[in-house]
Parts: sequence; C-alpha cells; structure tokens
Amino acid sequence: MTMRDQERLAAVTAVVTSAVNQTDPMGLLSIGAPDDEYEPEIRELVAGLGDAWPDPTAVLRLCESVFSEFFGARYVAPKRMRRLAGRIVLGLRELEHTR
Repeated sequence: MTMRDQERLAAVTAVVTSAVNQTDPMGLLSIGAPDDEYEPEIRELVAGLGDAWPDPTAVLRLCESVFSEFFGARYVAPKRMRRLAGRIVLGLRELEHTR
C-alpha cells in the first residue's frame, strides 16, 4: 500500500468513525460505552465501502448489513441507518472535493 493509499484509508476511516459516533446507531455511546465501542463495525464499513461507494443506496445497505450482522436485524433502526449512511455519504463527498 502506497503512502497515498494509506492517507486515503485514514481519511475514509476518520469520516466513517465520525459518522458512526455522531449517529450512535445502537445508542451505546449515550449510555456510557467506551469511545471505541463501534470499532469492529467501523472496520467492516470501511472495508465494504470499496464496493458500495459512490452509490448512496449501496452505502445504506452496507450500514444495515454490518449492524444487522453485529447486533441482529431486529435491533437495527432504519431511521438511524439512514442517518448514518447520509453522514457517511456527505463526509466522503466532502473528502473527494478536498483532495
């Protein structure tokens, strides 16, 4: 992996981390979970974005899939998934415009 690829990966990871932590999709941070609570989910999201980006619908499906896998589909709130996907899409679009 080149230095540029590493920088891009770090920037995408930062966007996804910020989006996940702001959204708190499962409500865990709001009840005192540690800041890195969603780290495994963030890794899966970043890994899946290569196939999903730049399609916003695919990003939403990725979010739903990752959180359903980790927490069970019945606990995943569609509204929070839409909010999370929207934040990821906006963050990545902004990242593309700054590079």
